[in-house]
Amino acid sequence: MKKIILIWDFDGPIGQINSSYPYNFNFENIEKEIENVKWLIDFLEENKIKCCFAITGFSAENGTYPFCFPDFINEIAKKGHEIASHSWKHEWTPIFKEEQVHKSLKRSKLSLEKAIEKDDSVLGFVPPHNRPMTWVRRGAFSLGDRGLWPFFKMGDNQNLLKLLKTNGYKWVRVSYKNIFMKFGLQQKNRTGRVFKQDGVLILENHYTGFDEVVVNHILTTDYETYTISAHPYMFSLENKKESKKNFLYFIEQLMNSNQPISFVLPSELL
Repeated sequence: MKKIILIWDFDGPIGQINSSYPYNFNFENIEKEIENVKWLIDFLEENKIKCCFAITGFSAENGTYPFCFPDFINEIAKKGHEIASHSWKHEWTPIFKEEQVHKSLKRSKLSLEKAIEKDDSVLGFVPPHNRPMTWVRRGAFSLGDRGLWPFFKMGDNQNLLKLLKTNGYKWVRVSYKNIFMKFGLQQKNRTGRVFKQDGVLILENHYTGFDEVVVNHILTTDYETYTISAHPYMFSLENKKESKKNFLYFIEQLMNSNQPISFVLPSELL
């Protein structure tokens, strides 16, 4: 059975403001993202697909819709989808101090669990900004980080793992490239491996988008897991790998392949 782990980075308004391109922010984008998620959860229900929504904790706080939407998050959870933390306000962890990252992990988990009315149910963390990070223990160094390790402690994934365990998280999606990966010397699953590291389940080096490249990869290889990520807002951009058109193509090809394929939640792999 090929297991597809589908994770949506549902940034919310705070995530869009603190994104890589914050000055592109406008109110229309908030509405587009939420409308795309509403369409998505109906489509997933019709096709009996369960997946994970990584959501910023700020979006789960009490406040004015559409800037905060705890009831909508609860609705997503009641449909059977997993809710993961996407940090509290879409912080890029390498540039923050350890105590700041700790507070973000703690508050986002508490806020999301309060919204979905279930304690100890937010088990996963999806770091914002989707960039490769330094991971010294695995020989990966990212010279492009603004918070470059060792000058910034949280620039090393290993320190993030420690804080995740402290705050009760069980899995994390990470991006990193060691020297062998960078020069194409290490054969790898294009959609990343899933393995345990220091008591935390690692979803490594996922693939972003639904284009023909990832469809062919899934259908022509025999890995046990395939981790795919996307942003609901990108459904509205037709020329992107994460567009709605590509997503529908992705689902159609997998469902019509007659291969043993199943969509699973990250927590089901624990």
